[in-house]
Amino acid sequence: MNNQSRALSRLGALCLTFVYALSGCSTVPASPETRVSGGSGPGSAVILSGKTDGSGSGSVTQSSVSESGGTILSVPSKEQLKKNNLDSAILSLLETGSPDSIKQAVDRINSDPRGMTEQNRVALAVSGEIMKLVYPLEAITWSVPSVPENGVWISAIRSARLGVYDYSAGSADFFSLVLPSLVLCVSTTPGDYYPDAEVALRKAASMNGRSVLPSYLLALLSERQGKTSAAEAFYREAWNREPSCYPAGVAYAKSLIRKGEGSEALSVAKELLARYPGSTIMTRLAAVAAFSTGDWTVADPFVLASLKAEPDNTESLLMRARILVERKDYLKANSLLDAFATRNKSDKNYLLLRSRVVREWNKNPASATGYLQEAQQLYPDDVDVLLASAEVCYQTGQSINKKGGRDFVWMVLAKSPANPAALALVVSDYTASGDWNNAIKYGEQLLSVSPRDSSRILLVRACLGAGQASRAVSLAKGLYGGSSPSDEIIALYLQSLIDTGDAKTASAIIAARLPDAMSALKSILYYYQSRTDGDSDARLASLRSSLLADPRNQLALYAMYDWYFARTDYRKAQYYLKQVIALDPANRRYTQQLSKLDELLAR
Repeated sequence: MNNQSRALSRLGALCLTFVYALSGCSTVPASPETRVSGGSGPGSAVILSGKTDGSGSGSVTQSSVSESGGTILSVPSKEQLKKNNLDSAILSLLETGSPDSIKQAVDRINSDPRGMTEQNRVALAVSGEIMKLVYPLEAITWSVPSVPENGVWISAIRSARLGVYDYSAGSADFFSLVLPSLVLCVSTTPGDYYPDAEVALRKAASMNGRSVLPSYLLALLSERQGKTSAAEAFYREAWNREPSCYPAGVAYAKSLIRKGEGSEALSVAKELLARYPGSTIMTRLAAVAAFSTGDWTVADPFVLASLKAEPDNTESLLMRARILVERKDYLKANSLLDAFATRNKSDKNYLLLRSRVVREWNKNPASATGYLQEAQQLYPDDVDVLLASAEVCYQTGQSINKKGGRDFVWMVLAKSPANPAALALVVSDYTASGDWNNAIKYGEQLLSVSPRDSSRILLVRACLGAGQASRAVSLAKGLYGGSSPSDEIIALYLQSLIDTGDAKTASAIIAARLPDAMSALKSILYYYQSRTDGDSDARLASLRSSLLADPRNQLALYAMYDWYFARTDYRKAQYYLKQVIALDPANRRYTQQLSKLDELLAR
């Protein structure tokens, strides 16, 4: 028995017109013969012949009835079929399956001059069901008629609502293939129907390349099967095809966030938020996407909007606390963390932020270590916890659970060899210890997996330390050529120029930027001006100007130590070196130099 016969069999003695209205078919398919079960005996049947007139509209005539006495169906005339036929434009819009196209289909139904035919009633019902199951954020603004649930389309939707895949829907038309898979929008329970659903959805996609439904449902199916790459591709396909298919956009944005492509995710989230400005889902998505960019200026308004929409949302609260910590607004951050602690003191991100606050604000490395120890007990294999532990160990020179910074970093790299944060710490570690070959090796690896400015900066530093000044200039020049180079990039470019002997270009940059420079940049510029000063007194004057602009300029402080050490003024040299160590206590080179100074002063 073919699919059309099975559909007709399920409808029993309903009139043929009504059967096809519910199943989405306007006429009997143009097969030579269709058998419809209709009697009480095993051999009872009504034999119908279907012919086409060449226009696509079929005509149906009764050809015979079984001897055992079957029920004779009332066969509509050609004129009746034409009247009940679903308008092709309506069907096309409905099959496209996006919120916008469904609304357009509803508008056409309501303006259909033929009135509310059975086909139109079914189409309205299907429209409402797709909206409820696939697009719950969309309001259903039309009256959804009550129709019998024994039609193929409606029956498939009813089964999906119950969490059941309807195998009996068949494959006679697009919706018979697609609608059973709406179960994926309702149930996340793995099912043995997955292979059949995939075959049906791919066939539907080949039948109608404009529709978003096969792509979106294949994305859900792929995600349930753990095929993340395929799921992302299908989500992207559905979103690009019809931007009003917002669930695909949301899922696509989330996949971009997981991949570290925050800027692209934010672009998608902004489009979604513009369409649904009052949606907490979209507000939160935009906040998470903006936060993932690491640009706290961009992220803050979105996170604040998310907190306003959902004051009790702990994810948004912690994001806001993180932004405040990054901005060194520790007082406000601490208040938020106190509020969070009343609900959850064991959250991973809470423990990590607490550790940072007590270390950076309270200057209490022991307490910071305590929070990280607790985090390690609760999340022993978590990469974020391992990375935070590595950072603390590197910065404080302390160990946690008898492990140092390098131990934690290599634990991360053992799990994730291309982890950018871990590679960055490795590069910094080798740079600090003067192992320039390894610093460059891992700097290049870092740049290959994370081609960002921060990665290039680390490689520039490694190249400078290794004496590869020409390569450093090339890399730094590329960074400096950006629209608005940071103070750090300006400093690196100046250092690279000076190291290659191009003091003329360096001096020109300093002269151009000094008049409008803020304190931090002014300090940097004066420091590098001291590097171009040929006169010793002029050099000292530039260094003093640098420290006047920023007393915590580590380079200038070390240069002052070096200046006084060269003149055997060890007391003043010691004064400046101790300030350098206060800023970088884990640097072994500085502590060794201080020990040497102490010996000289003790003589």
